[in-house]
Amino acid sequence: MKKIFILFILIIAQSCQMRGLTNDFGKLSANDKAKIVKLKTFENLNLNSVYKINGLQLKEELLKYNNAIVYEFTNGCTSEFCRPLSVYENFAEKHHYKLFLVMNGFGAIEETIEQRHNQPLFAIDGDYYHKWFRATYTRYFLNELLGKPLKTKEGEYLGSIYFFTKGKLDKILMDLPNE
Repeated sequence: MKKIFILFILIIAQSCQMRGLTNDFGKLSANDKAKIVKLKTFENLNLNSVYKINGLQLKEELLKYNNAIVYEFTNGCTSEFCRPLSVYENFAEKHHYKLFLVMNGFGAIEETIEQRHNQPLFAIDGDYYHKWFRATYTRYFLNELLGKPLKTKEGEYLGSIYFFTKGKLDKILMDLPNE
């Protein structure tokens, strides 16, 4: 009986697929993998691609805009603070912000790609940071974006919506401000 139970547990464990620990790129279909490209320039970006980006690239690009929002998010998020991409796009357009939509991994990417969006999609380039774990390369990306030492660990989570003025951080929010 004990051997049957162990065999049952092993079969269940093999059928489970963990998502979110790493960037989940290896779990993508060949079609979705083909959409992921390394960012070379911010010019002429294709809405059907997802551009791998690092914090320095984005930090440099933010300097070109009077007002910008960086929304760092997890695909398929069901939190009360996760909104459809169109909500962020509408807010940015209404308030004259340049918007950067940045995924922190590739798991459930189809849920993001299928949404109607008018802004290019970016994803944190974990390979750039030589890190496999999503929490680590996301922290490195955000630290680099904010001009902090890469390995800095923040205590309190402030949110995933970053507001910038001429490349300088103004505030971090969990949700968009009430209009």
